Amino acid sequence: MAIDLAIFNSFYAFATSVPYLEWIYIFLASYLPYLIVAAFLYELIKISDAKKKIYIFLLSVLAVVVSRGIVAYAFDFFLHRSRPFVALGISPLISQGTTSSFPSGHMSFLIPIALASFLIDRRLGIWLSSSAFIVGLARIAVGVHWPSDILGGILIGALTYLLVYKLLPNSEGKAQNAKEPVTNG
Repeated sequence: MAIDLAIFNSFYAFATSVPYLEWIYIFLASYLPYLIVAAFLYELIKISDAKKKIYIFLLSVLAVVVSRGIVAYAFDFFLHRSRPFVALGISPLISQGTTSSFPSGHMSFLIPIALASFLIDRRLGIWLSSSAFIVGLARIAVGVHWPSDILGGILIGALTYLLVYKLLPNSEGKAQNAKEPVTNG
């Protein structure tokens, strides 16, 4: 918790030290997630192969539902952790409920989308993954998450995505971990 507090304090102090800097962090924490989702959907719509489009859509939706809707929610329910602004008695830069802080719901939502975007285009995946990471840092800076909340959300999102990716049959109808039959001849 000490390292969480030290990192949080440096991010929050930096974000609140320059008045105009606050607006950048507010934008990154509150509005960049919408742009990430919009960019993903725009690039998804552009895919001409219908099977690939449906596969990536289903993969991303299932991964988000499991990650954010089930796993992250279970952590929220069973492991309550006060948000930094509640625990430290400070004013967050964005309005936020006092729900549990761990794990970050934004990260458990954005990471599966960012990872699925690699199936569309490698550069898109890099951009959206980087943008999701920036959202996480901004949510620390605006006072609504501890650094470990962000890391927890990233881990939950990534592991859930990988699980769904392995279990969901690909556009050819095969599970990702299925082995090809060995033929003699």
